Amino acid sequence: MEENTLTFIGNDSGFGEKNNSAYFEKNNNLFLIDCGSTVFNEIKNKFDFKRFNNINIIITHLHNDHAGSLSQFILYMWFIFKKKVNVISNCIHIKEYLDITGTPPESYEVKKELDNLEFLKTKHTDFLDAYGFILNIDNKKILYTGDTVNLDSFMPYLNTINELYIDVSKFGGAHIKVDDVLDILKDLKNRNIKITPMHMDDKEYITELINSV
Repeated sequence: MEENTLTFIGNDSGFGEKNNSAYFEKNNNLFLIDCGSTVFNEIKNKFDFKRFNNINIIITHLHNDHAGSLSQFILYMWFIFKKKVNVISNCIHIKEYLDITGTPPESYEVKKELDNLEFLKTKHTDFLDAYGFILNIDNKKILYTGDTVNLDSFMPYLNTINELYIDVSKFGGAHIKVDDVLDILKDLKNRNIKITPMHMDDKEYITELINSV
């Protein structure tokens, strides 16, 4: 079976040991998806950063488990590797966030879009704005939900994707309750769409349930 396009650094829920984060590489460029509190220590020695032409970080929202070590990583790239980081985000307060965490403005550039990526605003909490996205890469269309309470923003795209990376929870709350989307996941699976659960609060329960559909 063909491997997933995205490789996960961690896929735990917000209180887990390894914050939800993934990456892919393309044309000697690194694309990191979210940079939560635990992520910097996970990636500091994982990559040979000197070999990348560009370092890009896609930020879906500003909860600590998704942006908690963003400033630290940017500082590391700037002072150790002399590399400017591209922060790709539609978050309303992304610049303010980087300012108050002491990130030198010359060490990064905020971009609201990429040629092959479309942000989709979703519902996560009442306290901040959150986004998923559609990514077109290597003749595949990938849907990454980010943290979300439902699939409403993504439903129009489900018939056209090749891979789904979906935020699921055993208990629901500010995340999709996995039991509520089993019929959708079964339909996608029957159409050979690859489903990868993420941000999991009970990995054994969620994995077993998704594998059973």
